[in-house]
Amino acid sequence: MLRFILFRYLIAKKRSNFINLITGISFLGVWVGTAALVVVLSVYNGLEGLTESLYSKFNPDLRVRPSSGKLLDASALRAFLVEQQEVQAVSFTLEENALIRYGDREVVGVLKGVDDGFDEVTGLAASMMRGEYVLRDGFGLPYALVGAGMGYELQVSLNDFRRGLDVYMPRRGAKLNLLQPESAFVRRSLQPAGVFDVQPEINQQYMVVPLVFLQELLQLEPSQAGSMEVRLKPGVSAEKVMRQWQTQLGAAYEVKDRYRQEEALFKIFKSEKWWTFFFLLLIVLVAALNLIGSMSMLVIEKQRDIAILSSLGAAPSLIFRLFFGLGMMITSIGMGLGLLSGALLCWLQQTYGFVEFAGQGSFVVSAYPVALRAGDLLLTAVGVLLIGALCAYYPAKRAAGQGIAAHLRA
Repeated sequence: MLRFILFRYLIAKKRSNFINLITGISFLGVWVGTAALVVVLSVYNGLEGLTESLYSKFNPDLRVRPSSGKLLDASALRAFLVEQQEVQAVSFTLEENALIRYGDREVVGVLKGVDDGFDEVTGLAASMMRGEYVLRDGFGLPYALVGAGMGYELQVSLNDFRRGLDVYMPRRGAKLNLLQPESAFVRRSLQPAGVFDVQPEINQQYMVVPLVFLQELLQLEPSQAGSMEVRLKPGVSAEKVMRQWQTQLGAAYEVKDRYRQEEALFKIFKSEKWWTFFFLLLIVLVAALNLIGSMSMLVIEKQRDIAILSSLGAAPSLIFRLFFGLGMMITSIGMGLGLLSGALLCWLQQTYGFVEFAGQGSFVVSAYPVALRAGDLLLTAVGVLLIGALCAYYPAKRAAGQGIAAHLRA
């Protein structure tokens, strides 16, 4: 019976067209607001996923570094890895700032020394835009892989064998001599083998060289490295292994998964996503406030019906449920259509990519990436239904009060 009355109140023509207008506005506001929430959250998910995929070409699943200082003992960590069954590939690396010169151009960048297992850990070879992934030739001569931004700034040519990349690094323990400043630096040369394109920040700063080459520049022992980078087997939880290793290795080491390696960046993504979510939810609230007006006018219009129901023995709680249910029905239908519309728009964007970035050709992808997640849909539905409940409560309470008054008069 209650459902029948709800349905009648929802579709029946009201005596005042103004009630229909306000109800339609609130319904449309919930619909459009819900769809906007779904689309915007999905775009943030897509951008976050795209950024993570770009960094995954250079950052490992897990990175182990010393808590203090720059160097660790690679031989000790190799012994630790013997008992770890989750590891698929491992590489020991070392990073240091250096002055890099090519011809008459020079930049200050980061030299990343890597061993032969680095490509198995990151898959950097798949990101080569020119040349090939080669760190040493058959004679053991070192080669460099230059980031696209650094290569452009230095105007690196892969076919000019007359010029090489000159690397300058402060000599260990040396003091600057104003008469011979070059004596305070170690200089080594190597040929560029290729140019990689991973992510703009990395492309601009990094040049990858053999680990042995950088160890010689820094006058280090072969067992000394800056970090251990690990690729885990498919299906293994990086966060679980990270916590387990941190416990086993102790406070002397820092173990970070891919998220924590770029924690500041991903925190920005998440904070922007949820601030946007709350602002859009506020817009839905403003649109749904019209529901209070339309429901209050409907209560006034249905005073005679409320009095009849009360005379027939309807309790105030039943009248409250009737009008509260009507408000929730309007909200639920608008929310449902909004979820479907938002999901459809996301599918169309994923399939056809009709919304593109401005300045095509300067981005890794041409269209905005989107990723629809069930958790976002659930959170959106809960938020919109909560707003609908808040807006429907006051008119329903007022209707229940009128029911009590009509019952007393009877």
